[in-house]
Amino acid sequence: MALRSVDGELVETGVVERALDFVRRNTGASAALEDGRRVERPDFPEPAIREVVVNALVHRDYSITGTDVLLSVFDDRIEVQSPGSLPNTISVEGMREGARYARNQVMMSIMRDYGYVEGLGMGIRRQVIPAMAQHNGTEPDFSEEESRFTVSLRK
Repeated sequence: MALRSVDGELVETGVVERALDFVRRNTGASAALEDGRRVERPDFPEPAIREVVVNALVHRDYSITGTDVLLSVFDDRIEVQSPGSLPNTISVEGMREGARYARNQVMMSIMRDYGYVEGLGMGIRRQVIPAMAQHNGTEPDFSEEESRFTVSLRK
């Protein structure tokens, strides 16, 4: 989490900000003409990346040791892998519909206090899916395996 001074000045960036910086440094942008002007658009919408990273940190299974959240950049996609499968009350379809479950309530509260979490259970439905649809007409891919959950955002 970002560390700020008493007057609100950014002193040190947190893991979410560093993840976004990593994506900015390792992805490109495309240019198009809109109303006669050149407009550059990043390969991936930052709000979607931010939400996926925050979700991976908040909802990962911290009982699995020896592994971390993994952010990977490929030519055609970004992947965020989180240790652990979805909790038994949540399915991929439920996630798309806004199902709520906080595996790590303390982590959720901390992230909310620092302004990283806006509403419980709404990030995928209200932020990631619409951001990708508006950005390039794609939907995020969700892959659940026994020991990890992966979200892929495609160019």
